[in-house]
Amino acid sequence: MTAPPTRSTRRSDLTPLIAAAVIFATLGVVVALLILYATGGGSQPTKPAPFPAGLERSIRSDVKSGGPVFYPDPFRGYRSILFAVEQDRLVALATHTWGNNKCTVHWRGSINRFQDCHGNRLTSEQLPRYPYVVPSSGPTNGAVLVDVRTLLPPPAP
Repeated sequence: MTAPPTRSTRRSDLTPLIAAAVIFATLGVVVALLILYATGGGSQPTKPAPFPAGLERSIRSDVKSGGPVFYPDPFRGYRSILFAVEQDRLVALATHTWGNNKCTVHWRGSINRFQDCHGNRLTSEQLPRYPYVVPSSGPTNGAVLVDVRTLLPPPAP
């Protein structure tokens, strides 16, 4: 029968494992810092400007197959978008009511309408919208470039 290992033997067995764990943890932190540095620190632009929301044909297809498509505000504000189709034209709707950006609007598929913060049922024609363009050439060819700096009122009935 062998004697149990001594305390110094057990400690010397753990030393390489502890050293390896410290080295891997340090490497993990270094890699995370390099990724943050390479991606600009994880920050997004905060000053609103026109931005590409995706390809027009993809957004239109998603809307036709599943209803309005939500696009969060890339500038971390109140300018989120609901893409919908009106009279076979894609529209970039604001997710709030006209004149009150604190009264949010969301899609209720069960009633096939939008609903505001007061429970009012709305159609897309009753919502403000953002202008957009779809360039036919260049690096943003076919993309929906939404300008969230300008909010247009709902169209006249």
